[in-house]
Amino acid sequence: MSRYPRTVLGTVCLPWRDDGALDEPLFRRTIRNLVAAGLPDLYIFGTAGEGYAVTDGMFRRVAAIFAETMREAGGAAPMVGIVSQSLATMLERIEHCRTLGIDTFQISLPNWSVVSDTELRRVFAELCGGFPEAKFLHYNLMRSGRLVSPRLYAELAEAHPNLVATKYGGGDPFMISGLMQHAPQLLHFLTEQGYYIGAPLGECGLLTSISSSNPARAFEYLNAGADSDWPRFAALYRELCGVLHALLDSAGGSFVDGAYDKTILKLSEPDFPLRLLPPYETVGDAVFEAYRKRLAAEFPEWLPG
Repeated sequence: MSRYPRTVLGTVCLPWRDDGALDEPLFRRTIRNLVAAGLPDLYIFGTAGEGYAVTDGMFRRVAAIFAETMREAGGAAPMVGIVSQSLATMLERIEHCRTLGIDTFQISLPNWSVVSDTELRRVFAELCGGFPEAKFLHYNLMRSGRLVSPRLYAELAEAHPNLVATKYGGGDPFMISGLMQHAPQLLHFLTEQGYYIGAPLGECGLLTSISSSNPARAFEYLNAGADSDWPRFAALYRELCGVLHALLDSAGGSFVDGAYDKTILKLSEPDFPLRLLPPYETVGDAVFEAYRKRLAAEFPEWLPG
């Protein structure tokens, strides 16, 4: 039995105005609309949510708006990403979020220098041990310079009962099977491609990216895997592979995660700006239009309901 409920986990992108300020009304509306569309489990400040780029002032304001709006909208417990090269800053941000009533956090490793196993254990001891009343999901990604192995997760889970979940965006079958075998007490959130590998092996969650354009269909994919409905599971997976190629082919280049996620979100929020915080480049309106038209022609089921 995993420590965190199996669900579809989605991100909320940040809408920036021309002057670089947050468009607060649009941000609030986006949160409410995502929850109303059937995606109540949301987080901010992952890679797609530009958690790496915000100042402390931006962080505090966005976190406050997010927590308030999630409660008003009837969403799940708000999850806030903590991304910094400074462990001290991470601790300060968690402490501030606790004053807002936030108790669920998504953490990444500091990466000015790649942490050793000993240093990694210290990070988890400071964060999980420093806030025993909070719950922590670890985002396992190579941008931190290393991945946490399944066996090391098992050790960390034993040491920290409030480490409840992980997030892994890769598709390595050995890594995914290892997570399911060695650390089954953690709920492992996998992207659409990874979930196709993980679901037959045990309980895991869906980290939605391309499937977020239609939350009802994303949950259908989650449940098909959870219920061992393999024909339906495979059919939805084939569709999602086509959707992914439609997005990447339309973009025609390599961009930071948030550029793609804002393109997907714009399908349901047509006035959502695609811009990212400097210096990162985003896709243009022409890319969005190409993606929307290709979905309409080839995969209309994945357009917003």
